[in-house]
Amino acid sequence: MKAIALVVSAREHGNCFDFARFTLDRLAAGGVETELVNFFDYQITPCQRCAYQCLQRLDPRKKQDAPCQIDDDVRAIWDKTWAAEILLLFVPTYGGMPPALWLAYSQRSQAFYKQAPLEKLKQSVVSAVLLSTPHQSAGASWITSFMSDEVKGIDRKVACFECVTQTEFETGYLFDRLINEPEIQRRLAFLADRTLHIARESVG
Repeated sequence: MKAIALVVSAREHGNCFDFARFTLDRLAAGGVETELVNFFDYQITPCQRCAYQCLQRLDPRKKQDAPCQIDDDVRAIWDKTWAAEILLLFVPTYGGMPPALWLAYSQRSQAFYKQAPLEKLKQSVVSAVLLSTPHQSAGASWITSFMSDEVKGIDRKVACFECVTQTEFETGYLFDRLINEPEIQRRLAFLADRTLHIARESVG
C-alpha cells in the first residue's frame, strides 16, 4: 500500500511540510510506502491563454477534446495521486482562501479527470489537514467549506478532515514550528492511524 502527501504551500519547509512528514513517518512505521510531493518543487500553472481545448467535446463543430496546451507538472502529480491508495492533503490558508497553487492544480484537472482510474479510487481514501488562521483571515470559515467540497470531489472515501487553528496554541504559525506542539502531534497521529485503518478496510 502506498500513501502520497501533497504539501500545498508556497513555502519550501513550512508547517504543512512538517505535518506531512510527521504523518508519513507514522504511516511508514505501519509498513506503508510513502512519498511527499511538495508543491514548492513543482511547476504548477493556472489555466490561461487557451481556447478551451480540453472542453472541445462540447463544441458541436469539433466534438473531441484536444490536449491541454500547458506543459508543466500538474498531470504528473495527478498521476502520482492516482497510483496511491492513500492521498493526504496539507493545505494552509492564504488571505482566507486556499493557496493559488491548489486552485490552479484543482482547476487544471478538467483537462484529464475523465482519465482517472475511478474504480481504483473508489477503493482508496483521502484525508486532509487544513491550517486555518481566523484571527488573520476574514474568509477563514469559508475555506473550511470550500476545501471540504474539494476533498469530497476527489472520488475517494474521506477518512479524516482536520482543521488546525493556530490560535489554539502558544507557538506562532509564521516563523515557529507548530509541529512541536504535543497536541498537534497527537491529532496527526490519530489522523494517520485512522486513515490507515480505513484504507486497509477499503482495499481489503
